Amino acid sequence: MSDNQVQNNDLFDNPMTRAALAAMSDEEKRKYAEIGKELYGHMNFEDSEVLNNVPPPMAEAGAYVEKQLQAGLHPSMMEDNEKALMVDLHGEEWYVKWGYVKKDLDDIVTVVKN
Repeated sequence: MSDNQVQNNDLFDNPMTRAALAAMSDEEKRKYAEIGKELYGHMNFEDSEVLNNVPPPMAEAGAYVEKQLQAGLHPSMMEDNEKALMVDLHGEEWYVKWGYVKKDLDDIVTVVKN
């Protein structure tokens, strides 16, 4: 590897990003700057609190599965890892919260009416 290749290994300062930046209009540059401020402008990345307050993946995955159940996903159509996640989050009889019975975990027994 040449010295030139090592020097141009910066993610945000390399020939490709410089060319993309040069090709942007002033309006596009302004828009991207605003997006950056919205995404990152309020975070102090040197403060460990920012990293410690990110929701754990399990909570995000659980919220996603809950949304599916609320939208009408039947428990028998769920994957085993999704069912296990619901047990972890809501206990062994998690399905009762959505109006189902234990047999619904394997077959459609109960039809929930909204």
